[in-house]
Amino acid sequence: MVAFSLVAQEPPPTSTPVSRPNPAYSIRHTDGGWSFVSPGGDPFFSVGVCVVTQGASPSAFDPENPGYAAWQHHPTTNAWADATLARLKSWKFTTVGGWSDFATLRNSTQQTLALTPVLHLGSTVGAPWWDMWDPAIVARMDDVARAQILPLRDDPRLLGYYTDNELGWWNATLWKMTLEQAPTSGQRRRLLRLLRDTYQENWSRLLADFEPEKADSWVTLEQGGMLYLKSGGGGLKVMRRFLGVLAERYYQLVHDVVRKYDSRALILGDRYQSFYYPEVAQAAAPWVDAISSNLNASWNDGTYVRWHLDTLHQLTGKPIVVSEFYLAARDNRSGNRNNQGVFPVVATQSERATALRRTLDSLARTRYVLGADWFQFFDEPRHGRDDGENFNFGLVDIVDRPYEEVTGAFASFDTNGLRAHPATPRLDASRGVPPAPPDPFADFLPTRALKNWDRERGFVKPSSLLPIADLYVCWTPSAVYLGLYAQDVTEDAFYRDRSVPKSDRAQWLIQVGESQPVRLRLGAGRDPIPSDPSVRLEHISGVNLTVRSITALAMPAERFGKMSFKPGDTIRLRSQFLSHGQSYRVDWDGEFTLRE
Repeated sequence: MVAFSLVAQEPPPTSTPVSRPNPAYSIRHTDGGWSFVSPGGDPFFSVGVCVVTQGASPSAFDPENPGYAAWQHHPTTNAWADATLARLKSWKFTTVGGWSDFATLRNSTQQTLALTPVLHLGSTVGAPWWDMWDPAIVARMDDVARAQILPLRDDPRLLGYYTDNELGWWNATLWKMTLEQAPTSGQRRRLLRLLRDTYQENWSRLLADFEPEKADSWVTLEQGGMLYLKSGGGGLKVMRRFLGVLAERYYQLVHDVVRKYDSRALILGDRYQSFYYPEVAQAAAPWVDAISSNLNASWNDGTYVRWHLDTLHQLTGKPIVVSEFYLAARDNRSGNRNNQGVFPVVATQSERATALRRTLDSLARTRYVLGADWFQFFDEPRHGRDDGENFNFGLVDIVDRPYEEVTGAFASFDTNGLRAHPATPRLDASRGVPPAPPDPFADFLPTRALKNWDRERGFVKPSSLLPIADLYVCWTPSAVYLGLYAQDVTEDAFYRDRSVPKSDRAQWLIQVGESQPVRLRLGAGRDPIPSDPSVRLEHISGVNLTVRSITALAMPAERFGKMSFKPGDTIRLRSQFLSHGQSYRVDWDGEFTLRE
C-alpha cells in the first residue's frame, strides 16, 4: 500500500488502483429494504451534515456581513475539529457530508464519522455542457479525479463520492450549447446523427418539429445553425432522447474515472437539484451504487410529494441518498431574513425542529432510502452568501451557539428503531375521501399551497407508471376539490422568441362522471386557462429554475349530477396531466366514497 499525506502535492505516477487492506462500506438489500453497511458489518441509516467547515478566515471575515468564523470561538483548528466532531456525535450524526473541511477533521482523534465528499468532476471540466467526447475534456476529468481521490481513498472512513452537485441537466440549455459547438465536436456529431436517424434524412419531417436558424438543409446544419422547438410538434421528445445520450456518456465517464483511482468507495450519484429528468435518472442506473437527490421540502411542515422519491427509485432500481434537506425559521439568532430563494421557512425554531423530524421520520421509514444529509452546519451570513442566499439553515448560529431545539431533534431521533419496524402502507383516497379544510385555497404560495389539506387520506393513486405528479382530493357539501402538485420543467430557451406558446403549456384534464371534461392549460408562470371560465382555481408555476406546478380546483356538486354531497356518496373521477410539450403523462382513474 502506498500512503499519501494530506499535504502531498504530487501523487505517484501510476494510474492503476492499488490494493488496500481497509474494508469498504457497502450497500445491502434484504427483504427489509436497503441500508448502508459499515466496514465492521453493521447496517446503518446515514444521518449526515454538509458544510462542516471553519467558515470565514480572518482575512475573509466581513464585519458588515458577519458569518460563521471558527477562529473567533476556538483557539486552534484542531480544537475546532475536536469540539465540532464531539458535538456532531452527541447529536447522533453518522456522516460528514459535502464541502466539509475533511483535511482538518481527519486529523482529529474524535474523527469516527463516515465521509462523503463531492468531487465536482463534471462541473469542473464543463461536462455535460462541453464536448464529452473531446479527449482533452476526458483527460481533464481524469486529472480532477486523481487530484481529489488519491488523498482520500485510503481513509477507512470514506463511505463514497458524490460525483457532482446539482449538475445542470437543463434540456434546452444543453441542446443549444451542443449545437453551438464546432462541426468537429463529437457531442454535436452525435446530436446530428440522432436527428438524421429520427427523421430518416428527411428535412421536411424535421421542420414539422423544429424551427431552424441559419440552416436550410442537412448539409448546412452539419456546419452550424440552431434548432428551436416548433409549437405543437413532437420535437421535445427528440430533445429528451438526446438528453439521455448525454447522461449515459457522463455517468459512464465519471464511473470509469472514479474506479480508475478507487475501486473501493461507493459512487453515490450527482445530487439532483430537487427535480430530475427521468431520462437522466435511467441513464445513471448502471453506473452508480446509489442515486442521490437534494430534497427541497414541498411544504414547510417537512412533508414532500410522494412521486419524487418513489418514481426515482422505480426508474433506477437503486437505493436513494437524500443528499440535502433543510428548513429555516424566521426567529433566528443570526439575523437571516430567509428571503432570497424558495425554501421552506417556519416561524420558530421549535416549528423547525418539528418539521425536520417529520422529514427524517418519513425518510427513515422509506425502505429504499439509505440516509439523509442536513444542509448545513452553520447559518449563512447575516446578509447572505455571495449569491445572495441568506437562510437560517444551521445547526449552530453564526456565533457558534447550537439551536438546541434542532440539535435535540437529531439527538433524540431513533433511526434504528424506525428501520427495525416493518413498513406500513400509506393511506390514500381509496379508503374514503376526507373532508376539505375550511378554505382549500388558503395561503396559496410555494411551500404552503395545499398544506392544510389531508394529503395522506386524500392522495389519489395514479393508474399510470412512473408519475411526476401527485393528485389530492377532498370535499364539502357543495363541491369536490382537487389539488395537483406536478413537476413541469419549462425552459424559455426552447423557443426562438423565448416565449412558451399556449399549445405547448402543460394540460390538466378532469372528468367527473359522464359530464363534459374540464381542460386547463397550466405552467410557464402564466395564468391558468380553463375550458370552463366559471371553474374556481388557484395556480402557481414558473419557467427555468421554477419547476413546481401547483393547482387547486373546485368541482361543484352540480357537475356530479347532485344538489349537494353527503358522507357515503360515491364519485367517479378520471384525470390526466400532460407536462410541458406533452413530454410526460400521468393518469388517475377510480371511484371514491366521501367520508366524514
